[in-house]
Amino acid sequence: MARFLEELSKPGTTVIAAAAAIGVSSAAIYQRRGRDEEFAMAVDDARASARQADPGGPS
Repeated sequence: MARFLEELSKPGTTVIAAAAAIGVSSAAIYQRRGRDEEFAMAVDDARASARQADPGGPS
């Protein structure tokens, strides 16, 4: 999942795009997020990193 989080932390990348980039479904990502609190926090952190890297993007 480290590769997924790396992809997600890129500005403008969606969960769907990051999941596709590593060859898993977005449904699998959301299922894991729902059952793994540590992973959910890591996803939130990756999204925050992407927003900080692209201050002109949507909030």
